Amino acid sequence: MTYRLNDNTGDSVAVPQLVFRHLDRAGGDPVRVALYMIATRCTDPKTIAHDLKLKTVASAQSALEFWHGVGLLEKEQGGAATPPPAEKAPPLTADQLRMAALRDPTVSMLASEAQTCLGKALGQKDIQRVVSLYVNESIPAEVILLCAAHIAGQGRHSVAQLERELDRWAQEGVVTGEDAERHLQLLADRARHERTVAELLGVPAEDLTMAEKNCVRRWYEEYRYDDAMVAEAVLHAGAGKDAKYVNGILKSWHGKGWRTLADTRGAGGLEGNNIRVDRAAPSGNDILRRAQNRPLRLKRED
Repeated sequence: MTYRLNDNTGDSVAVPQLVFRHLDRAGGDPVRVALYMIATRCTDPKTIAHDLKLKTVASAQSALEFWHGVGLLEKEQGGAATPPPAEKAPPLTADQLRMAALRDPTVSMLASEAQTCLGKALGQKDIQRVVSLYVNESIPAEVILLCAAHIAGQGRHSVAQLERELDRWAQEGVVTGEDAERHLQLLADRARHERTVAELLGVPAEDLTMAEKNCVRRWYEEYRYDDAMVAEAVLHAGAGKDAKYVNGILKSWHGKGWRTLADTRGAGGLEGNNIRVDRAAPSGNDILRRAQNRPLRLKRED
């Protein structure tokens, strides 16, 4: 079946030729971000991430940096200073809580379900703090409860920890219940990626430092590499190398526009001492299976 382009009978937007020249390097999300910016003139990463349903605000920020690097965007000079965060309203009083419950049945539901999600009974003051998140800060009840269940699964059960986690979620652009569900899936994906990388490197996942975890996030979320590409980079690095060394390899590959195993091998990515060139290179799955049978290599204490 063949197709032809319909005549454009609606609104149209002029797309700079610069965007078309970099389609091969940009990939999916940066192209979507470029079209969104051109149509809306919006360059706020949180708004972009929310409207395009990107996994993280960092994905939007990475796309902005890409388009700045190729000349589509320019950084504003001498812009107004970032305003300080607004002060939070104090928690509801007991009387305000009763009145809120009379006006909105969600309040009573939230007070009850929050205790179930956190896995503990809450005192009056804590209930007032939880309901204040909904009434004063306009955080949807669904987001509050999903966050409460999430931290409880990690062994955190206090309202103070709930408030801090919700602050982190807000910084990641979590606004609605759908945002929260996507964010929880992202957190689960990050945990799986960290376990995979730790297994490939032969170290316990809990020994990965925050800097190493940030590297892992970059590989999967910004570079959009899969397990096979990461495994290929580990093989290319050779035995005994850490995540920082592998990060250098993947950063180089990303800069060259290499996105698949065929790209790395076609460019001689695995030639040299790491692999014999007279035999087929193992697939990413082969490397992953090999890693699963490799004994753990504990980190040396300095």
